[in-house]
Amino acid sequence: MDSSLNKLPYKPRFATLDIARMVCIILVVIGHYDPVDAPAHYNNMRMIIYSFHMPVFLFISGYLYLITRKDESFKSFITKKVKRLAIPYLVTSVIIITIKLLTQDTARVDHPVTALSYLKMFYLPEAGYFLWFIIALFIMFMVVFFFKSRTSRLVLFGASLVISFLPSCDIDILSLGQCQVMFVYFMTGVVVADYAPNLFKMSIIPSAIILLLFIAGEAYYVQHPDSELMYRLLAFMGIAAIMTLCYNCEKYVPVLTRSCVVLAPSVYIIYLFHTTALGFAKAAFGKLAFFAGNADSIFYLQALCAIACGVIVPIILYSIIKKFKILRLLFGV
Repeated sequence: MDSSLNKLPYKPRFATLDIARMVCIILVVIGHYDPVDAPAHYNNMRMIIYSFHMPVFLFISGYLYLITRKDESFKSFITKKVKRLAIPYLVTSVIIITIKLLTQDTARVDHPVTALSYLKMFYLPEAGYFLWFIIALFIMFMVVFFFKSRTSRLVLFGASLVISFLPSCDIDILSLGQCQVMFVYFMTGVVVADYAPNLFKMSIIPSAIILLLFIAGEAYYVQHPDSELMYRLLAFMGIAAIMTLCYNCEKYVPVLTRSCVVLAPSVYIIYLFHTTALGFAKAAFGKLAFFAGNADSIFYLQALCAIACGVIVPIILYSIIKKFKILRLLFGV
């Protein structure tokens, strides 16, 4: 690890994971910028992103869960998760629903809400579908806590793999449909941490092979988007590709590593507020003559500005939140 990282105000224990988190959150922001007039090649890029970015996030969550877990009571464990996940989810939902209610009559708002949304948010990702991840992750933590041994966790991984291939329950309540499909990636992180914690610490050549296989798989998937098997394989291939790539970045690109380690604590706030920032950016574009026109160059300029807002605005917000104890509590910082 770059020795300059030791000068940071906190210990960067998981630099590879910090790089991976920053890569994934940027992909999340790109994926959620989806105007109706987007060019076909941009939509293809979004399709590729959606094939692996959330599985990578869940893999990281499962991996970190195991290597940082403590011998504690369920009450202590769940209290931490309520503070980290449930409270920020509810606070963010209230903020987003309120903003939508105040603006949706005068501006275009994706997924309009009603006053009833303040009640629905307790069992649905009502403020924005992207919040399914917070609900599902909370449930996954509650389940995995009770599997204390390596063998039991391996059995749970096997069960999650089988469940993911069962006919979809397609239930939005408590994001159970997403839990069914996505739990296997969380458990992949748990099992890798259990049995092969150094699995992705590969040299350049094996990493290049993994990346080439992943690129070839994505090229096939773009041409055959109905291939369910390839879609499932790409999630695991994406995990392998991103993790090996980020490990080599940690080894050979110290400037990038340091930047990601510094910015990684803001990832959660970026996730919570990036859609709001994107929404304001899109509203601004509609009022600026500079962004008028249908040319691809105009679209990509808009996309670049919107995605930058989706990342930078929440980072600025994080810098404010971390200064105040009450805000740190409300947003799980």
